Amino acid sequence: MATAQFSPKEEQHQQCCGGGWVFQAITMLVATAVTAQAAYRARRAPWDLAFMLFSYADLGLLFLCLSKYERLPPPLEKEDDGDGDGMAVKWRRWMLKMAVWALSTVLSVAFAWRVAAVMPAPALKAAVWGMTSTVAVAEFYLLFVHRPAAISSYSALDTCKNEETSPKLHQIV
Repeated sequence: MATAQFSPKEEQHQQCCGGGWVFQAITMLVATAVTAQAAYRARRAPWDLAFMLFSYADLGLLFLCLSKYERLPPPLEKEDDGDGDGMAVKWRRWMLKMAVWALSTVLSVAFAWRVAAVMPAPALKAAVWGMTSTVAVAEFYLLFVHRPAAISSYSALDTCKNEETSPKLHQIV
């Protein structure tokens, strides 16, 4: 498997904005602490314990897939550069998007199942399942069907450099 070759601009982006792992690590530490506390309280209720551990594992896998997706090189105008490496990246991007969609949908369904179980009226249960279905379909549409307007270059999206940010952003901050 060939290693990805980054342009100087992409390497600068990796160095500048690659600190996302710190945020992810802190988030997972907090999620671990909350899950441990909830698992301790639910230790005598096996279904509650199973739900907590499943949700934690699903969230961890979701974070892992998202971090792998973020580390992929940005898409190019023409993915295949002749050696098949571009198609491999395109395939990985698609597989990771599918995994993200599946994991987030399963997590939404798990929470909807728990929330619908405590709803008093059938109409409220239907509303919970309707909202969950809408979210799953919208996620699928936005990840796989919708094609956003073309971006002239990824340098327009680079927000690492302070001098390249818009004046409007400086007014907000």
